[in-house]
Amino acid sequence: MNKHGGYQGKDKSMLDFSVNINPLGIPEGIREKLIAGINELVKYPEITGVTAIQKIADDLKVLPDNIILGNGAIELIYLFARSMGPGKALIVQPTFNEYERALKLYGWDVVHHVLIEEDNFTINPESLATVIKNEKPQAVFLCNPNNPTGRVYSKGFIREMLEHSSPEITWFLDESFMDFSEETSSLSLVKEAKQSVFILKSLTKFYALPGLRIGYGVGVAPIIKKMESFKEPWTINALGLIAATEVYNEKDYAKQTKTYIHGERQRVFAALSQIKTLKVYPSGADFHLCRLLTGTVADLQNALEKDGMSLRTCEDFMGLDHSYFRIAIKKEADNTKLLTFLKNWRS
Repeated sequence: MNKHGGYQGKDKSMLDFSVNINPLGIPEGIREKLIAGINELVKYPEITGVTAIQKIADDLKVLPDNIILGNGAIELIYLFARSMGPGKALIVQPTFNEYERALKLYGWDVVHHVLIEEDNFTINPESLATVIKNEKPQAVFLCNPNNPTGRVYSKGFIREMLEHSSPEITWFLDESFMDFSEETSSLSLVKEAKQSVFILKSLTKFYALPGLRIGYGVGVAPIIKKMESFKEPWTINALGLIAATEVYNEKDYAKQTKTYIHGERQRVFAALSQIKTLKVYPSGADFHLCRLLTGTVADLQNALEKDGMSLRTCEDFMGLDHSYFRIAIKKEADNTKLLTFLKNWRS
């Protein structure tokens, strides 16, 4: 099993920079709705979550036929692989490693387009187009903003790549971290339905609800219909459905989060850039990828944990090695504590 879910040790007070969850915490409005909805647990929830689907569709101005709910975004990765394959899939790497695990589990042939450090792990459209032309995949997987590199691409950039690819290709666009960025979703590609597109969205990261396991996908109707035909009933619990109907009512929370993450991301990036023992890469999400120029990440992790902090080592991502690590944006004082440690570690 891949490494997810953050620090798993015995220290309950560990300051965990490995999990990319909104540091502002659960929105108060959703907290109140969840507490008030506790009695809903004595009832069976809607089998597919039709009420939440309708609410999200209304919020996004798409049809309910374009929406599918998942037990976290992770369920929808596996459901896509199970229902749409097998075939050949191209994954733009380094990226979230559950795509490959899901695809191989359901018999897909997986090929890779590996981005390199010298290019700051940024896609060259011509290079990717050449790989797609040569490999002829049925599906292309692209995470935007990408985990773990933080690289984010504009809607125009994504549109251009899709328009210059074969219309027979299905594009799986993971936008689980898009709400943290200054870019906008590629949702219009689904509304136009000119290409076969499925966009993955997570509600647990931006709204600080990982324990509820709630996410959704927006796709052209044929993809959603196919996925629903393979979906088990009742994968979303009653509290998850309550949260799903409320998240887009939290406009002030969303604005506050974007403002905080934007400012703190810039501050953390500037501070990391001054540390001579590491390199930090530009990010459009709520985390930064870094590479140690001296020492090992294993040694750094051991030293950090002794000081009550933890990070995400990245040796299990294709194209990265034991010198890379990822850190999330937390509260300002917590970020400063980590920055001070990194500045002084073996300086």
